[in-house]
Amino acid sequence: MRLFTIERNIIGDLMMLFSPNELDNVKREMMKLKHKVTLKLFTDFKTLEDGSKKRACMSCEGAYNLLKTLEELSNGKLSIEEISIEENQEEAEKYNVNRIPAILFVNDDGQEIIRYSAHPTGSEFVPFLNSIQYFSGVRPYYADQILTHLKKIDKSEMKIFITPTCPYCPATVPVLTLFAIVSKGKITAEVIDVSLNPDIARKYEVQGVPLTVVNEKDRIVGMFTPQDLLDKLTKGQRDFGGMYA
Repeated sequence: MRLFTIERNIIGDLMMLFSPNELDNVKREMMKLKHKVTLKLFTDFKTLEDGSKKRACMSCEGAYNLLKTLEELSNGKLSIEEISIEENQEEAEKYNVNRIPAILFVNDDGQEIIRYSAHPTGSEFVPFLNSIQYFSGVRPYYADQILTHLKKIDKSEMKIFITPTCPYCPATVPVLTLFAIVSKGKITAEVIDVSLNPDIARKYEVQGVPLTVVNEKDRIVGMFTPQDLLDKLTKGQRDFGGMYA
């Protein structure tokens, strides 16, 4: 009886987040994961006496429910490690997490590759799925061109500012996150939802999205293609015999 109750609760949670058609589509996308992926989710949960977790941060609750849903649909390919900044300050300090929710893509060496300072809903959801797929080893056609130009790319930290309703962000975020994933640690990316982090938006004088900041100085306003970003990172030294040529 208890197994049936747990299964029924899981199905109920899934139906709250997605319609039946959306659920089928998300499950199909999660089945594309190539290798097992573990994501670190930093929230503010506190463990209660009965062992349950209570989160004061509403966006944290939403991010947790979404990630656990994706985990359930992944057939064992996705694992979520929830870390409390209240109960595990050492881990939060290790990854310099000072705002939540924060979703970290960390490689096998423990290096952070991508950070989502966001609750990936609305137009943010599909590019977030793309990022998980890329992190699992799925590669689009232009990934090889990034690899062949790595020697021409300096170590770079990139931030992209987005909103859940931005019509141009879904095409741009996966380009940035793929560069970070295939760069073998040479590039890191942070996806920042300005609606959740207005103070950061003010600091960087964000007037519209998407806005990408490279190494705290160079700015890319609006959408960009893989070749645009490669030109930017190689300082115009891209091999034009490759991507889209």
